[in-house]
Amino acid sequence: MLAALRLLLLLLLLPSLSLADVLSLPATEQPVLPGPFMQVWQDPEKQADIDDVRRLPDSAWQPVARRDASFGYSGNAYWLRLQLHNPEPRSMDWVLLIANPLLDYLDAYGLDGEQVYRAGDQRPFAARWIEHRQLLLPLRLAAGESRELILRMQTEGSANLSASLMTRAAFDRHEQRMLLLQGLFFGALAAMFIYNLAIFLITRDRNYLWYSLFVASFGGYQFIQLGFALQWLWPHSLGWQQLSFPLSSAVTTLFAILFTYGVLELKNAPPFYTWITRLLLACTWLVIGLALLGPYRVALIGSFALVIVGAVLASLFTLLRWRAGLRAARLFAIGWFVLIAASLFSILSGTGLIANSLLTLHAQQIGGLIELTVFSIALAARIRQAQSAHHLAQARLFAKEHQLRMEQAKGLDLQRQINDGLELRVTERTAALQQALSELSGAHQQLSERNRRDGLTGLLNRQTLNEELHRTQAQAMRSQRPTAILMMDLDHFKQVNDQYGHLTGDACLQHAAQRLQQRLRAADLLARFGGEEFVAVLSDTDLAGAHELAEQLRDDLARHPCIHQDRIINLTISIGVCAAIPTSADSEQLLNRADLALYRAKAAGRNRVENYEASSLSEA
Repeated sequence: MLAALRLLLLLLLLPSLSLADVLSLPATEQPVLPGPFMQVWQDPEKQADIDDVRRLPDSAWQPVARRDASFGYSGNAYWLRLQLHNPEPRSMDWVLLIANPLLDYLDAYGLDGEQVYRAGDQRPFAARWIEHRQLLLPLRLAAGESRELILRMQTEGSANLSASLMTRAAFDRHEQRMLLLQGLFFGALAAMFIYNLAIFLITRDRNYLWYSLFVASFGGYQFIQLGFALQWLWPHSLGWQQLSFPLSSAVTTLFAILFTYGVLELKNAPPFYTWITRLLLACTWLVIGLALLGPYRVALIGSFALVIVGAVLASLFTLLRWRAGLRAARLFAIGWFVLIAASLFSILSGTGLIANSLLTLHAQQIGGLIELTVFSIALAARIRQAQSAHHLAQARLFAKEHQLRMEQAKGLDLQRQINDGLELRVTERTAALQQALSELSGAHQQLSERNRRDGLTGLLNRQTLNEELHRTQAQAMRSQRPTAILMMDLDHFKQVNDQYGHLTGDACLQHAAQRLQQRLRAADLLARFGGEEFVAVLSDTDLAGAHELAEQLRDDLARHPCIHQDRIINLTISIGVCAAIPTSADSEQLLNRADLALYRAKAAGRNRVENYEASSLSEA
């Protein structure tokens, strides 16, 4: 009864408003879109204040008649008013969510007495009543209360309010769902970035570098567009916040162009592909310059136009390359078409041509994630295609070798059968065959040298170490000069793999191998013994000299940590030293004694050098 009286009083005080203009807020879990209940007054001069607005006649106000209250990119100030009513017999807490974090200025009157809510991405983040990436307006209505809410919106970008009303409990649940989805989205981008960057580091194929940077810049663009950047990265850098959105869009387009140019092999295509690509790159750098130095609205529209033109041309190039026989272009065509559709949804919703919704708000996220997933699949297919080509080339090489050997056999047989008049021709063919065999022999030698080396560190492998150590000991026995063995093991290396991953562990092994190799003489041998263990063989070196060198190696590695992917990983090494004049060519004897000394070093606390005192050997 009390609620009905208050509603009747409101209608008497505001005779110009019909009952349909009052937004009644039921206690529902569903969000309420206030757009159709709003009225708008446009202020092109942007000079009116709240008193001027309240004195406006009712005829100056126009119905919004849209659920998203979107007015395009005019740059004017927009005043919106809304009549709210709580029909419940108890007070209710509501939240007005403005799902456009890029609004420059938003003022709200009528939320809490005479206090004015002032926010926007051109005001310090700390000025917001609720610390949130989007603009949140807390609203409490007493039982049966009716209240007028007036909003002022002004922005150089899209004047799109995208407002929805939710109870506080419903908003909390909505926020949990959204944070989960955003976490999954950015987590997927991070996984794609790390995976493809790792492939680049292994293969040195620049296409994977451009793709990794494209993923990273697209993630940064979305981080800015969704309001996370202003909240967590630069809450007080308002100028940077303004230019970061068109700048990140242009940078994303730049890496997308470089990636497309490389992966579609346009360098080997007709010249007009290269000309158009260079023109697009020039336009991209122009938009980047406008974002840094020019008017914001020009840079913003330029970045949108660049995205559309770039995506359309990329799709056209992909279809043409597909038609030209490039099989991988089929998947890239699907990815670009998805991105075009998503970008059109996002841009058209910003201009107000289509109504804003959760779909249009997150269209670029959904489309971008689909596109990046398709591109990842295409790159994986490209790796498989390269592997198939490698196997085919290897098979052709073996077939050619077999053919050459058959030709050699035929040539030798022919040489025995032909008369003296054909000797010149036989000689020429034999020379050609010998040249081919020489080339094959050189390739075989290169392959043999690779088999002597450890694939990760480039050091000698264990098999080669055994061969070289046997030879070194035999020479030391003849010359009666001492030979020293350093058995080395990286301390706590399993923790490095567990904490940072095996890729970082591999980088640490390469770093340790490089530091150890730099300290050794050219005549010394350094090999990877297995896992994180290394062995150094020092010819003509006594125990004191070997111990001193071991201390230098230990100190050098401790003072030079491994730096990988902006991480600093401190490494230490334990070393066991054994030196003697060998009495037999048994290489296992010295290795076992050095290994025993290594165990003593580890048992004594690691990061130290221990000698093996060999009473049964002739000490050096």
